[in-house]
Amino acid sequence: MLNEIENKIPIHVDLAPNRDKVYSGICLKSNDEVFIFICFNEDTKEFDGFAIIRNYEIEQYRAWDEEELSEIKNNNYSDFIGQLALEKMDNMSQCLSELKNQELVAIFDESDDDTYFVGKIETVMDTEIALKLINEDGEWAEPEKIKIDEIQYIGFGTSYEKELLNKNALQ
Repeated sequence: MLNEIENKIPIHVDLAPNRDKVYSGICLKSNDEVFIFICFNEDTKEFDGFAIIRNYEIEQYRAWDEEELSEIKNNNYSDFIGQLALEKMDNMSQCLSELKNQELVAIFDESDDDTYFVGKIETVMDTEIALKLINEDGEWAEPEKIKIDEIQYIGFGTSYEKELLNKNALQ
């Protein structure tokens, strides 16, 4: 995978059989703990924000073929390069600490692949975080405590989080 990281080659990351998920994007960092990547939005056919998953869940990955590469409408990946302090993001706790400055993050935990929390990270403790939630209408709600060991996916800087922030700003 080192070649794909160095050359910013888009890949598909398959989590089956652990979870029925395939993610697509450009890997920025991969170590024993975390896999950090620029997300590819299948709907808009451009790169859209970042995500972090646990590396042990990855069963296989595959570089995109020529046909898949030709589907990119706006090859905007360079807009995302250099935005993260990757040298400070070696495990999930460090990643969460670095993301305290993000306006919003989306967090999926291991309880359910379809349930997730969106909010602002208020505190990062040894074993859990406090996430001030925002609902689908852009309204702030009570904080939720989430165990770090149960976090499977963190998304941030995507059009989804930006849309929620815009709703919040309009209130």
